[in-house]
This record gives sequence, structure tokens and C-alpha cells, in this order.
Amino acid sequence: MIEYRHRKYVGRGLVYAALGVAAVQALGPVLWVLSGSLKSKADFFSHPWGMPRAWLFHNYVDAFAVARVGDYVWNSLTVVVLGLSILLFTATTTAYALARFEFPARRAITAIILITMMVPPDVLTVPLFIVLRELGLLGSFAGLACLYAANGFGMAVFVLRSYFLSVPTELEEAARLEGAGTLSTLWHVVLPMALPGFVSIALIQAMGMWNDLYMAFVFLRDPASATVPVGLLNFFQRESIDWPRLLAALSALTLPVLILYALLQRRFVEGFTAGAVK
Repeated sequence: MIEYRHRKYVGRGLVYAALGVAAVQALGPVLWVLSGSLKSKADFFSHPWGMPRAWLFHNYVDAFAVARVGDYVWNSLTVVVLGLSILLFTATTTAYALARFEFPARRAITAIILITMMVPPDVLTVPLFIVLRELGLLGSFAGLACLYAANGFGMAVFVLRSYFLSVPTELEEAARLEGAGTLSTLWHVVLPMALPGFVSIALIQAMGMWNDLYMAFVFLRDPASATVPVGLLNFFQRESIDWPRLLAALSALTLPVLILYALLQRRFVEGFTAGAVK
């Protein structure tokens, strides 16, 4: 009995130690960024790993005023809202059609949509560049939003279709008996039942669009249209890097995302696990 308790305590101690190491690994970079954002240039280079000797909160003001971070935030919000609007509308209607309607090649279409999840967007850079140029959307927020929506389309359809299949068809039949049309039934009956998956898709895709650097750097040609990740590259000068202001901008733009994820982490897990099981 004593040996069993000893093994139990040792096992629990090892688990806590592993969790502690993981917590330090996750929180360490965040604390370093916060500390560096409050230092002067001289303090940062002389004590990069220590606490700031003088807390310079004006680095945050300078990051938004001098480096035009506020403009980059507005550009990113515009792209994210457009991209989410396109993605959620197209993915929701497509997933509902694949879940409820019988038509030729339905399984083939579903398989093709799922296969698109396996194709990295980097491979399609040149074809996408040519397509946007021919459509007159190259360098515009609308063109980048369409690319983001297409990139997340497969996963959104996969998750939402799983939710729609779990909704009892009797509810939809009752709505149609009351005179509701297809879109009205989807909006008022089916979608509320699949709200966890819908919210999960919206949040995950919004974070991906917000943090994207590669596609925004390639397809937005005007520096005034730069999104947040692209705009932060302006802190990297040829002669030097303004690390305190850069870290201040990163802190101001990253903390809201971390707080949002921490508050809605349970919703993320519920949404994706339930959608996968159903």
C-alpha cells in the first residue's frame, strides 16, 4: 500500500513538473515581449533578458503614432470582416446542401472539397497571382479576402456539414409545414443548433486571417494597404531594428488575441470535437 502511494505521488509529481515546464515554455516568450516593450534601446541591448530599469510606456504610444500601427489594424479588420463574410456564407450554404440535398456527384463534390484542405496555399501563389490580376483584384482587400475565404473553405464545410447532419430532420420538416423556405429554415432552425461549430469556425479563421503574413505580403502591393503582420516589417530597418517599439506593437496586437482565445478555449474544443464526432 505504501509503495502504491509512493508511485502515485511520484507519477503526479512528474505530471505537475511536465505541466510546469510547458507553462514556462508557453509564457516565457510572452513575458519577454512584455518586458522588452517597456525598455529603452540601450536598456534592451544591455539587459535583453532582465526586467526594465525604467518602465517606458510611451513605447506603445510611439508604436501607434509613429509606425502607423493603427492604420494596419484598420486594414486587417477590413480584410478579416470581408473574408469571414464570404467564407461563412459560402461554407454554410454549401455544407447544408451537402448534408440535406440529394443530387448527382454529391459524394464526389464532398471529397473534392475535403481534398482542397491538403493543398497548401503557397503552392498556388503564381496561379492565384495571375487570376487576381486578370480579375482586377490584385492589391485589393476584396481579392485578399477571397483568398482567405477559399483557404478556409474546406475545413469550414467539413465541420459545419457534420453539425448539420446531427440536426433532426423533423425540426426542418416542421418549419417547412409552417411555410418557411430553405434559407429561412437554415437560418432560424438549423444554424442555431450548429452554433458551437459556427462560432469555432469564425474564431479560428479570423485568427488565421489576422496573423497571416505570406499572402498579405504577396498580394497587397500598396504599402498603405498593409495589414498588421506586413506593417510590422517596417520596424526592421537596414541599419538597425527598433526592438522596444516593435515589441510594444506585438504586445498590443497579440494580447487581445491571447485573451480572446483563453476566454473561448472551451468553445473551440467543444466546437471541433463535437463536429468531428457527429
